[in-house]
Amino acid sequence: MDKKNISELFRNFGLSDYESRTYSALLFIGPSKVSDISRESKVPQSKIYEVLERLMAKQLVEVYGIRPKEFRAIHPNVAFKNLLAEKEKQMAYLKDNIGTLANVLKQNEEGQVLDGIWTTKENGWKSFINKVCDMMSRSNKYIYVVTRDFSWSYKFGQLVKSSFRKGVDIRMISIREIDDSVYQRAKWMHDHGAKIKVFNANVHPRIINSDGKEVLLRLDSNPTKRDSFYFTSIWSKDASLVKVIDTYLKSLWDIAKPVNFKK
Repeated sequence: MDKKNISELFRNFGLSDYESRTYSALLFIGPSKVSDISRESKVPQSKIYEVLERLMAKQLVEVYGIRPKEFRAIHPNVAFKNLLAEKEKQMAYLKDNIGTLANVLKQNEEGQVLDGIWTTKENGWKSFINKVCDMMSRSNKYIYVVTRDFSWSYKFGQLVKSSFRKGVDIRMISIREIDDSVYQRAKWMHDHGAKIKVFNANVHPRIINSDGKEVLLRLDSNPTKRDSFYFTSIWSKDASLVKVIDTYLKSLWDIAKPVNFKK
């Protein structure tokens, strides 16, 4: 396996491109000075210190020697075992919180406001996707979308393009593999600036998170059904709820699998 393939493997574990290249370079060249690491990984000198600090925080790299300061990679057998254990623990905690939240909200009647949380029940996706569009129009930094079918409307498509143009980081997580039924819609999103990953889950709410400031959840009455059915939409700007969802989605993104549309 060459360095390129190894770097791709590390990205599947949630490392950024620079982190993957830096870590794989250290595995190949052994303990090294910063200048050598930058040259081998092709990570700019202006970024390499920041990348090494992030890798040390993730317990993937450690300092080796003092003068001159060198860095070395912690063996993957140790490093990624710890990383995966921490991610699994974090995901379990966040899933428990979301499950509890869903059970509470499902007990409330249509349109009821509960501690700043608005809910509504409907049959059809148009009002839901219109709410998504409203959120996207307000987004300035990032937006997470957890989807299954990559539902699309003209307005939504225009907002994907305009959001990308103004520098919004669009991250879409599919809860099933990208098959022929959704490939063209998913590829359109990808071609117009959206980053896409897959996290297979038979049952999972659709979630929209805009800038870590507001969230929209869709709880399906029948999560596996694809025809017309009722679902509950939940929108909130409650800071504590948004924080839980924001943290969950960032963790989910880290462990989700990248999609290669070049194949």
